Amino acid sequence: MIHITPLALSTLTEFLTDRKATPSVRVHQTPAGCGGGGGDGFLALSVDKAGDADFSTQAGDLTLVIAKKLLEATGDVTIDYKTVDGYSGFVVETQNILPVQDTDCDGCSGCFV
Repeated sequence: MIHITPLALSTLTEFLTDRKATPSVRVHQTPAGCGGGGGDGFLALSVDKAGDADFSTQAGDLTLVIAKKLLEATGDVTIDYKTVDGYSGFVVETQNILPVQDTDCDGCSGCFV
């Protein structure tokens, strides 16, 4: 299940409306980056539509999307919008520890799944 706080929902809806963007947001896992090959990165948000391998749910006018495989690994996901020490942004938290991505590459070759 994907949960979104009221503040995150209103902020994200306003952001997408201002930019005339598709009101469909994907939760996805990013690569950990260079230097270590493989790794587990973090969860992020992007504008994207649901596909066959995805779980999606409605929150207000937004469609929230996540790969079923990722959701099985993370458990429930919560999207919030927080301000800490003057910096604001979206925070994506999981019920379970984020899984390590399965890779077959050498560092920064862009082969993260």
